[in-house]
Amino acid sequence: MNSKSTLSFFWFFGRTPSRWRRLSLSTLCCVALAGWAAPGAKADAILYYAFSNQLLTAPASSGNWTLTDFGGLPGSSGAGTAISPDAGTIILTGINDGSFVPGWTELAILAAGNGTFQFDYSFSTPDDPHYQFAGYLLNGSLTRLADEDGHGSVSVPVLSGELIGFYAGGDDQGGLHGTLTITGFSAPLPVPEPGAFGLLLMVCVVAAAARWRALLRHRLMRLGAVVAAFLSCSASAQQVYYTGTNVTGALALAGAVNLPQRTNALAVGERVLRPDLVESERRWPAIRPLGEKLKIFSPRLQPSNGSPPSPAADILAPMAAASGASPLAILPGSGGSGFNALSHLDQRLANNGNQFSIEPPSPSVAAGNGFVLEGVNDAIQVYDVSGSPMLPAVLTSNQLFGLAPAINRTTGAYGVYLTDMHVHFDSAINRWLVMQWEQDNDKFGNPLPASHLYLAVSQGGDPTAGYNIYVMNTTNSANPSCPCLPDYPQFGADQFGLHISWDEYNVYTHNFVDAVILTVSKTSLASGAVAPAAFRFQIPYVSGFEFSIRPSITPSGAANAIGNGGLQFFASTYSALSLANQIAVWAMFDTSSLATPNPSLTLVRISVPVLSYSTPNVATQRAGAIPYGSSQSPPAALEYLDGGDTRVQSLSYAAGFLHLTLPTSVTDGNGNLVIGGAYVVLSPTYRGGLLAARVINQGYVFVKGNHLLRPAVAVNAQGTGAIAATLVGVDWYPSAAYVPFNSLSTPTVLQVAAAGALPEDGFTGYASGGGYGVARWGDYNSAIAAADGSIWMAVEYIGNYPRTDYANWNTYIIHTAP
Repeated sequence: MNSKSTLSFFWFFGRTPSRWRRLSLSTLCCVALAGWAAPGAKADAILYYAFSNQLLTAPASSGNWTLTDFGGLPGSSGAGTAISPDAGTIILTGINDGSFVPGWTELAILAAGNGTFQFDYSFSTPDDPHYQFAGYLLNGSLTRLADEDGHGSVSVPVLSGELIGFYAGGDDQGGLHGTLTITGFSAPLPVPEPGAFGLLLMVCVVAAAARWRALLRHRLMRLGAVVAAFLSCSASAQQVYYTGTNVTGALALAGAVNLPQRTNALAVGERVLRPDLVESERRWPAIRPLGEKLKIFSPRLQPSNGSPPSPAADILAPMAAASGASPLAILPGSGGSGFNALSHLDQRLANNGNQFSIEPPSPSVAAGNGFVLEGVNDAIQVYDVSGSPMLPAVLTSNQLFGLAPAINRTTGAYGVYLTDMHVHFDSAINRWLVMQWEQDNDKFGNPLPASHLYLAVSQGGDPTAGYNIYVMNTTNSANPSCPCLPDYPQFGADQFGLHISWDEYNVYTHNFVDAVILTVSKTSLASGAVAPAAFRFQIPYVSGFEFSIRPSITPSGAANAIGNGGLQFFASTYSALSLANQIAVWAMFDTSSLATPNPSLTLVRISVPVLSYSTPNVATQRAGAIPYGSSQSPPAALEYLDGGDTRVQSLSYAAGFLHLTLPTSVTDGNGNLVIGGAYVVLSPTYRGGLLAARVINQGYVFVKGNHLLRPAVAVNAQGTGAIAATLVGVDWYPSAAYVPFNSLSTPTVLQVAAAGALPEDGFTGYASGGGYGVARWGDYNSAIAAADGSIWMAVEYIGNYPRTDYANWNTYIIHTAP
């Protein structure tokens, strides 16, 4: 239809009698919707799932598929392969590079429509049973099909845009591959795009309707609503609502502890640790929920040859360039003040040495009332603002919570093993809080099918005095997928509630189950209530955003989000892919109802497009003396440091904005992939029942040829602050550093507060500790804003200080006044 005939059509439709206009409207709507649904290119739909009949070696791509290795060590061989010898058949061989680091190969694609994902499979391996495995991906979650020779069929529903595919790999990477053969593969085809004629007719309907009189306005409004609903059916920022349960009494007062009475002197001269009691932190640092437990708990890594699959190179590098990202200028020894804080030696020898060796450290810091409280693993200390210790000795968290020692070195009896330390000062209630979790075990250290969350709340504004101890059973036996444990719990707070989120894992299989958010009345905690008001959301893993949901913290002196009966924000990354460009923003409203006997809160989620982020690889470090590694037989090589995953590391609500950071791979100024951080500043609103979040500022922080690990941001009420991180690489031993930050500007410099003096030389990176070359690094650094607007940060690094035989990590507390 040319322009003249189009105008003639409008003229005709506008001047026909009313009965013909009504008839024409009904007819044209049907025709227009039919035209909208008409296929634009059926050939593209048929070819969407086509895969190469040539052998591909990871990392590679073919059509809309990507082939990616996860695990192994940089530079090693034995990459996974895939080939499609005929339509409907795919042969996938998993990575196995001889490194003995668990890993697998994924062949993945996004589902093009709603429908059924189905296939037949067979799996074979020359390896010993259970050392190799294979399975399928659905919505990014790995589901194991076989761990030895096996075959079967799978048919599962899938939604458009969900990640589907297959994986194969091994627990031991001893050199023998497993092969997964897929036959009869089919998946839903793309939703057809609108035809040109259909679009034109829709335009005609709207244009002609503009000539209607008041007689038809009501029908026009109804038609507009139908059309709007039709056009918005595929919107990505859909509002997803969640309801929860009143669980008042689940978190209960268990007693009180006075810190000075619990503090004991250090054991004199104790240094040599018994190897049979060395133990890594009992955490499962999966990038996304894993279908099976790995024999060695290690983070998911990027492709073993150090290069991402081609889609990552195509998307990540242009995003970095488009955002104007450039490497940070490193300013050694400049800016801020600070002091050396808790170390592995402090943590291990606390409570007369009745502690485990634990690696990695995960430091957490809080500041207020002239005090600075640091917690690392199973140890705490209180400092004044100049760094002088305020407790006569480092205190164990078992002592803080009034528990028996983690291990009695005299009798060998095991006590409660606590992990994932977090500390917080809430100026609104003038209280200090310390949180950890544990899985129960017997006196011989055997795990039991039960778990608990511990929360210590100070009885006043002095963190060196008395605390009320609250305990919650987190086994969740009512959930058919449990008994569970509350992994990676995180703190957040608004004016009414303390918000604690965690990931539920099955205690037997270590499978990810779901996410939980517990909200507790702050006034109840401050008053020492026996059963503080509490509300819980249990969030199933459906969209890929439910893994590691981070609550926001409103710093002292900053205004909380107001309206809607009390408002609290959360954020999470997309855990179902190693490369993504969306985050989820969550809002919880009616938090003021926590002041009532029957609190009732609602949670809503949307997804927001942001800059691209991808799972980091391992980090290199500068060569130096490694006495523990050298004592291995044979002597071990310099360790890599695990690069972590892309979960949100920090979330702060200040100046009306949400500020978050996360780790990511990024291309440095020389075109090399390094580990850096991404920051995103959002303006969130919740009005009229609609949650929205607009990106105000975003970008990458990285340095040339080196790495920044575990970035954590804090800003004050004016929107200025800092991003804390560990600087490490071929030029730097692990060092404590920070990036001056402002909500509306682009960071340009990295200031080194404490330069590292030695390489990481901890047991988790050596074969004797189960690391096989990759050492655990802190799951998080910590940054907070104090009431005076200054920023306090706790960062893991390696200083030149006394150490134990098995680990040499330190932490450094940085203070800066932006």
